Amino acid sequence: MINVICVKWGTKYSAEYVNRLHQMLLNYLYCPFVFYCYTDDPTDVNARIIPIETDLEIYWNKLAMFQKDFVPEGPCLFFDLDIVIQNPINELLDCLSDNLTMVNARWKGKIVTDGNYKKEKQRWDMYANSSVLLWKSNACTHIWDHFMSDPEYYMLQYKGIDRFIFHENMHQVYFPKGMIYSRLYGEYENEIAHCDSALFNKPEKLVCLFNGPTEEWMYEGFEHHWS
Repeated sequence: MINVICVKWGTKYSAEYVNRLHQMLLNYLYCPFVFYCYTDDPTDVNARIIPIETDLEIYWNKLAMFQKDFVPEGPCLFFDLDIVIQNPINELLDCLSDNLTMVNARWKGKIVTDGNYKKEKQRWDMYANSSVLLWKSNACTHIWDHFMSDPEYYMLQYKGIDRFIFHENMHQVYFPKGMIYSRLYGEYENEIAHCDSALFNKPEKLVCLFNGPTEEWMYEGFEHHWS
């Protein structure tokens, strides 16, 4: 049984985004799964609810998924709510290993490695992206334990879990090329400079990342994936 998890915290994403994701999973994940939503507000959410019980800031709640016994034993697949599944995703499960598997944000190109992880250089200091994650339940508890050893320091130092995982070297690995792309940035370095459209649409890929925006016009043409 596959554990599929999403996190809904605060008001940026409504229950509709959770239910869209659930429908896309029904359309494109061809194996038994249980769909969980880790949330502070379960209203109208069509998922098995795990209540948020931490007092962490915003996106840091995602790290709680790596706690011991967060979900039953088995493969765990996480999706952010601002993604669209475009094709069958069973191929993602072939990447399961003893390590955490993340998205490689190849569109960022060469990264800065001078130790300055804040302010103007913050965006390009790493290429790890946590919009899609894959791991074995209870195999990545070291991530949560490491973070909880000094959470205030890590939240101040990294401003996001992607940087925390990357710079603290949580032994992460990455999904292969060709599976996942960004609606805003494409898939490869400098690809945006050669794109005739303001947004990318690669229907042959498995998953499209929307990188935060919730404007409905950005999702035009994708609606059939959750119908």
